[in-house]
Amino acid sequence: MNLSDSIKKYFQRVGWFLPSLNFLFLILIVVFLETSELSAKERIILYLISIAILYLINYISFILFLTKKFLPAEEVRGKMMKRFRKGDDRMQTYLFPLSIDDDYYEIYGRTLTYNPIGGDFYNFLTDFKGNYWLGIGDSVGHGYLAGIFSMMIFQKMSLLVHLYDNPDEVIERINESLSKRTETYPAINTSLYATFLLIKADTEGNVQHSGLHPSFVHYKNKTKKNEIVETDGKFISTTMNSSLKNTPGKNRFSMESGDIVFCFTDGLYEQKNKGNLYFGESLFRFLEEVSKNDLKKIADNLFEEILIHTGGRIQDDMTILMIRKK
Repeated sequence: MNLSDSIKKYFQRVGWFLPSLNFLFLILIVVFLETSELSAKERIILYLISIAILYLINYISFILFLTKKFLPAEEVRGKMMKRFRKGDDRMQTYLFPLSIDDDYYEIYGRTLTYNPIGGDFYNFLTDFKGNYWLGIGDSVGHGYLAGIFSMMIFQKMSLLVHLYDNPDEVIERINESLSKRTETYPAINTSLYATFLLIKADTEGNVQHSGLHPSFVHYKNKTKKNEIVETDGKFISTTMNSSLKNTPGKNRFSMESGDIVFCFTDGLYEQKNKGNLYFGESLFRFLEEVSKNDLKKIADNLFEEILIHTGGRIQDDMTILMIRKK
């Protein structure tokens, strides 16, 4: 990491705290000296001493920050991960699918949840015709209720992709199933909903997608550029879709060899640091600058960047799902 990157990370870490402290110190010095009976020469000397002290404090603070940054990467990562509660990766370990790496695609997903059971989920599999289906979603709330709702969607997706040809139909059938279940069990909370993105890709790289979810990123290997792709479709919900009109077949694009699609939940860019600043656009800058050779390493580095930004804590589930065309 070069000096400019270190300075950038330093101010992302401290947020507004240190600049505010510097400003307050300067105001106090100015007020004290301007109201004192000291001579002009004495005030100038004290101003210079105060500025030197302030510079020294900031310099030492930055050096201490760099010292932590230059620790071995695994040691830094280990210290951060210890601050997570035990069990935050249980859904990843026990439930979510293993990576796919075959003749057509490489697919990798990663999640960390705010609670041991979270509302984020992802799924990917191949249907009986050899098409690849990827789903990523975020159920409202945290904890077991959000997790159970997510697993209902997870389970329905795994079944329905074998019965229907496009993502629009699968989402419609998931919502129909949810409506029937709600009618059968009125105690189900009707305000539950999930953002959901469902992608279907054939072996040639032809891609369809549907669902209301945060936009995703299509990295084009030929131009080495990222393109943000907006989603369109429906939530997973019994109450929030009445005014929405989905256009079947509208959302299509093609992937060429080396192209990567990055899908994620809002927890990635809504993580805040101590200065209350979101990770935000840093996510898209990261996806532009990171080496595209290793999907697992991309996920590891991204999660580490977010943990650095937040000081080793998260406020929401966060998930990334990636697919690379061979």
